[in-house]
Amino acid sequence: MHDHAMVLAGVPANKFFFDAKTNIETSALVSGYYGFDSLAAGYDGYNIEIEALGGKLVYGENAMPTIDFRDPLIKRPEDLEKLKNKKVNFRKDGRFPLAIEHSNLSLEYGFSTAMFCSPFSMAVGMRGFPALYRDIRKNPKFYAELMTFIVDNVIIPWIKVQNEDTGNLMAVGADAWASVPNLSVKEMMDWVVPYNQRLIQKTKKYGIIIMGSTGLYSEERAEKFDPKILHGSFDVELASSSVPAIMFLQGHANEYPLQSVRDYTAKAREQGKKFSISATVNAQLLRDGPVDKIVNKIKETIDIFARDHEFNMILGNIPTDAPSDHIHAAVAAVHTYGKLPIADNLDEIQFKMPKKEPFNEWRKHNA
Repeated sequence: MHDHAMVLAGVPANKFFFDAKTNIETSALVSGYYGFDSLAAGYDGYNIEIEALGGKLVYGENAMPTIDFRDPLIKRPEDLEKLKNKKVNFRKDGRFPLAIEHSNLSLEYGFSTAMFCSPFSMAVGMRGFPALYRDIRKNPKFYAELMTFIVDNVIIPWIKVQNEDTGNLMAVGADAWASVPNLSVKEMMDWVVPYNQRLIQKTKKYGIIIMGSTGLYSEERAEKFDPKILHGSFDVELASSSVPAIMFLQGHANEYPLQSVRDYTAKAREQGKKFSISATVNAQLLRDGPVDKIVNKIKETIDIFARDHEFNMILGNIPTDAPSDHIHAAVAAVHTYGKLPIADNLDEIQFKMPKKEPFNEWRKHNA
């Protein structure tokens, strides 16, 4: 909830995304306001490495920094040689120090992981998506060289520094670009998964666990929902992480039939596979609501999965302009219907919308 927390608390972007203490304290305050079960804190995880390597970013007054795709870091294949010759200090360059301090401060609230931009999304950040897609088709040798450089010379040293300076044994990679429908399942298996697995294998010797987000099913058009593609995307997710886990409810997922996910987990169990499930409450649903729809979707999801799966719910991303009542409703719904043991009939449990003060009133006696 990066931008949402920043705007709700009235903190300027040039402080929230550049000062770790401000970021953590703001995120902790807003997490407390909503009654989250753990700290929800973060920063622009797709941009830290690109910025430190010399990539140009756009810095807004009210939004997190973002890569300037008008002027990519690698405009032509030969620009990769310049990066190879660039000496990078993974403790001092760009906002690497912010990320390290952010992890250490997060530990005071009981939650911290190392963060990195996953190989494919970093390649997009360096090259731009259309150019990178052309590279895959027309110049696969260069694509392989770029992805290998990213894994071996950027991500692994960066994760290693975070491990040494913060003690984190889990590193979480952001990879929204490697998702359906940007790429097909086969394209991800052929072009993305091998480099994720290279990363997993090479970080094993440091005792680091890689948690990826490659392969998310982010189709926005409900009429194009395809359970076979959804199941394929889960295969990509599982192949891209050290931890056996899948995440769903991206894209237009509040309209998807959840039974399709259940079909996948049932088949996996028959094959002796075990993994955890994270259901992300869709950002569009959190913003647009209404409250009844948010509550009913959460109830349905808990009813289908929470009794017999290792299961948790995440507010996948809270948009800046999402009404606070929608977030309070989502948290209350999880806490109402998610009490263990899960009731046999959730329809018999009455949901009560909590009465909450506006944030600026609440913070006066809770800061």
